[in-house]
Amino acid sequence: MTLNRTFAAVFFDMDGTLIDSTPAIELVWRRWAERHGVDIPLLFSKIHGRRGQEVIPEVAPHLDVHAEVEQLLAEEAVTLDGTVAIAGVQAMLASLGGARWSIVTSATHALARAKLGFVGLEVSDHMIGGDDVTNGKPHPEPYLMAAEHHGVDPADCLVFEDAVSGIRSGKAAGMTVVALATSHPVEQLHEADLVIGNWHDIALHVEPGGIRLEVLRTHG
Repeated sequence: MTLNRTFAAVFFDMDGTLIDSTPAIELVWRRWAERHGVDIPLLFSKIHGRRGQEVIPEVAPHLDVHAEVEQLLAEEAVTLDGTVAIAGVQAMLASLGGARWSIVTSATHALARAKLGFVGLEVSDHMIGGDDVTNGKPHPEPYLMAAEHHGVDPADCLVFEDAVSGIRSGKAAGMTVVALATSHPVEQLHEADLVIGNWHDIALHVEPGGIRLEVLRTHG
């Protein structure tokens, strides 16, 4: 597959891709696990890049999923300390100008905007949140919905992700996926088409034919 090519649209996961809120996410989920007696290592192996409504039935099927998700979202919205922007992300987003791009996240719109605002990042005009879809990542629905919004062929879309569930979502949608090794070891990201360390490893150029990806360095 040729990665130095032009794409019709670019889609970004949020946590672990544009920002790093891992300490805050894990703190909220750790407290939840302690309240309910859930095995923490097992829980942490499932939460990254996924919605609470899909995680909770796997680890605590006896709980009221809706009520638990609402409480988790409320806690996450006020647990933002330690959340930072991924290195190089500000310049990368600024380079996109009026190109077609969206954030595709498992977070709700409200939570995503709170986190992005906390680190001072521009919010795209269009976002697919966890509250927009019936099936969250790794199902392809989130990325297919983004492509449909922009009226582009999924095969002409570029996805940036950091978690296995997100990589699988983008690939299942028929898109090219670049993984950032920000939250997972490189060996866990092998399903992506390319792995980079951070935003200094690539450049995105807006051209008449679309958005051109230039690979400067690979990671692992």
